Amino acid sequence: MEIRVNKPFDAARLLADLRIIYGDTLHVTRSFAVAAVAVGAGGGALLLTLSGMSGLVVLLLALAAYGVYLGLGNSRSLQRAVSDLPEICQHEALLIVTEDRIIQEHPSIRSEILWTAITRVVETDTGWLLFYGSRHAISLPKEGMGEDQEVQLRAFLATRTPVAA
Repeated sequence: MEIRVNKPFDAARLLADLRIIYGDTLHVTRSFAVAAVAVGAGGGALLLTLSGMSGLVVLLLALAAYGVYLGLGNSRSLQRAVSDLPEICQHEALLIVTEDRIIQEHPSIRSEILWTAITRVVETDTGWLLFYGSRHAISLPKEGMGEDQEVQLRAFLATRTPVAA
């Protein structure tokens, strides 16, 4: 089996993939941010209405501000990660999927990952993320694949790795 797919550089798709890769961390951070805003703003408003201005109100409002900072900061960090990619990574790549490895070729970079290193596969609407670490994955786009290639890849993935939804 050999499947060849051209993968154009797409910053929006890369950002979407990063949101999936870091989904668990983003969820925890957003939950903490929402809780910090709710406790800080709600507690500050409650203290202001019941006892007037106090030092504790300032602390609670600082907690709320920190929650807003955290909530917005994660999204900015991922966007910055995409925009700060080196020029050599911002070109179309050729992905070659064989029975023993995945090869990704950029004009200046070539990487090969053996299937034995793939620990998890996540299928998205636009393709597959082939994880070879908790935060490391190769994105294999559906765009550019023929229907027969998709069927062939699905059958291969079913025998190789567990597919996560």
